This record gives sequence, C-alpha cells and structure tokens, in this order.
Amino acid sequence: MPRHGQERVAARPLKIVHVGDFFFSLKKNAPSQFSVGGKLSHGLIRNGHHVIDVSYRDIARAGGWFGSRNLGRRYLWRALKAFLALSAPDLLLLGHGYMIPPAVIAEIRRQQPGMLIVQWNIDALFVPDNARDFAARHQVVDASFISTAGSVVRECVGEEGRVYFLPNPVDASIERGRAFANQFLKADLFYSCGNPARERLICGQSWEMNRFCQMLEGTLPPTMRYAYAGVRGQPYVNGPSYAALLEQSAMGLNISRRADYYLYSSDRLAQMIGNGQLVVMERQTGYDRLFSDQEMGFFNTLEELSEMLRFFHHHPKARQAVARAGWQRYHQLFNERAVANYLIGQTLGTLLEDEHRWRHIAAI
Repeated sequence: MPRHGQERVAARPLKIVHVGDFFFSLKKNAPSQFSVGGKLSHGLIRNGHHVIDVSYRDIARAGGWFGSRNLGRRYLWRALKAFLALSAPDLLLLGHGYMIPPAVIAEIRRQQPGMLIVQWNIDALFVPDNARDFAARHQVVDASFISTAGSVVRECVGEEGRVYFLPNPVDASIERGRAFANQFLKADLFYSCGNPARERLICGQSWEMNRFCQMLEGTLPPTMRYAYAGVRGQPYVNGPSYAALLEQSAMGLNISRRADYYLYSSDRLAQMIGNGQLVVMERQTGYDRLFSDQEMGFFNTLEELSEMLRFFHHHPKARQAVARAGWQRYHQLFNERAVANYLIGQTLGTLLEDEHRWRHIAAI
C-alpha cells in the first residue's frame, strides 16, 4: 500500500513531472542518447501518460553564477516548487536527483499533499555515497526503485517503505543495432570502461582493467578484434561513436565493479544486448535466473570466460543464435513500455499477480 495517501487506480492517464537527465545537456559535448531517464519518459508517454521532463542539472546551471550547477541549487529548488504548484501533477518522478535533498522533497510534499513522489536510481549501492543518498531520499518518498535486488537493498534503506528492483530498460527506437544479424562484424569483443584504474572484482580477484584486458587477450586467438573504449590506449567515447561500437561488435563484456550485488549491472547491459551483442557476464550477478545459457553467456571462472569467447569466435552462427535469443527476451521483458508499466503499477499497487512475473525473482 502507498505509504502516503490512499491506493489509487490509474483510471485515466497520469500527469507526471519527471526530474532527471535526458537526451540533452548543456555541459556534455555529445547527447546522452542512451539515457535511462529518456527511455522511461518514452515508455510512460507511449503508455498514454502526460510526461513533463525537467532537466534539473541544466536548470541549476542556468540559475547559477558562472554556469555552476552547485551555485544554482537554490534556484533549482525554487523553480521546481513553483512549477509543481502551477502544474499540479499526479506524480513527481525523481531520477537520481542528488541535487534535491530530502528536506526539499519534504517541503514539496507539504506543498502538494495529493501528489505521489517516487525516486528511481541506477547507481551501485556498493558505493557508500550512492547508498547514503538513496537511503536518505527513501525516507521521504512513496516508493523507491533501484537497479539492485535482494536483501542488501533493505540493509541499505531499512525495513520501512516500499522499494523495488528497477531493470535497465531497452528502447528499440534508441538501441537500433542488430549485431546478431551479421555473421562478420568489425569487432569480435566490445568493452567500455570510464575508469580502468579503479579495480574491479572479477571471479574473486581484483583487476585493473588495462591489465585484465591484456591478460584476456593473451588467452584468445590472434584473429580476435577488439572494440575498446577507455582502455588499452583507446579513448573513451560517447554519442554516435559509442553507438557505432555497440552496433559493430559481435560480443560484449559486461563487467561492473563487483558481481556479488544481486542483479546489479550498469545500464551498459541494456545498451549491449539491445544492439544485438551476445552479452557475457559473471554468473554470480544472478542474471542466469532471468536468462538462460541460450540467451546470454555466463561464466564462473576466467578459464570459462576465455573458453566461451574462443568458442563463439570460431562459431559465429552459434553466437548469432544466442545473441538473437537474448535480444528478443530482453526486449520482451524490459522494453521501455514494460518497465514504465511496471513502475507505475508498483507505485499505485495495481499490478496483477501474473504481470511482470520476473519481479518475483527480483524481489527485495
């Protein structure tokens, strides 16, 4: 049941103010064309809701001295409160929203007593600052959604309130590649890393990612070709250059900083499988409970990883079949409309038992 107010049924489309990051930013050199916030807004709109996107960082920059978002925080708070009073939405959806502290959310609740407030977040809870900020906002919202499942989430936020797993959504209008349709592509293996010096725990061992990639290459055939971004001397890329790497690579290595937080993955998972790559990841993540070995590549050891990559490199038709099956299932389960429907249904308490059955595997 909703913690604030009565359970309600979406008898008509909702008016939603969505505060987050979308496909444009005043600061970034290239648009964030794979934005989770943008995908969720797409899904909500395609499901019939009225969605008003509010790019909170850009508002803060516009109202801050010298274009500083930190100096524009109070301007952002005033602008958001004024707009909510004017627009009177049914739901305020906060995507990350680190610049909007719990005290301001509590003020907004007092100002708009009939409005539901929900936060969603795809940052890793094993990062202490992320866990602290997510838990603090959880105390003042009606529901929270996070891209981690299992008991660790309750350990973070406490026993009170409603908190749910949030899958990384895929959107066929954004993830447009079909790598599985091609037997031969420009690259055999894709891997992108924003900070390779930050060690990752892989199969129980800590690795600096330049060293890891070099080690892995040494176990693979010399005919393997790599699409790297941010590692092995290759620049980190975004925008169309990043999209091209995703679309032109046969397999994708999905390695987060650690694999022992149940169902956590960065949103790169949706970007890789959404563009038709065969995604390879540690079995410990728990994704083998949602996808079979005929839909993704799972490994427990580095030897298994190397053996799997060699096999699919030498058997491109087998790679295509698994990649296609994974692409189809991921798009079926976690497309933008399905994830948006799940988010609203959980928030309003209107989901039927047989809707989004994967949610029972991802229970918190």
